[in-house]
Amino acid sequence: MRAAYVLNIKPGREEAYREAHKMVWPELIAEASKAGIRNHSCFMHERMVFVYLEADNTEVSIQALMHTEVKQSWNKQMEEYLESATITLEEVFHME
Repeated sequence: MRAAYVLNIKPGREEAYREAHKMVWPELIAEASKAGIRNHSCFMHERMVFVYLEADNTEVSIQALMHTEVKQSWNKQMEEYLESATITLEEVFHME
């Protein structure tokens, strides 16, 4: 399964957001893998971030990861950079 969503960076926080993602915590990556996420990417355009991930069951994996202490700590840190609204995208086409 694949999931994608869009986040918005707070005005003036774009470079800080980039820098934070140069140092993603290894324990966060480990917990994401443990939760079943096998591919996770973030793409940025101006203040918009497009997030893409893959897992056997994205909903289950996302929920499992969200309940970990490290993900909650990461989300708390990201509050400094991100606006609160998240837009979940509907997949309408995929080419294998």
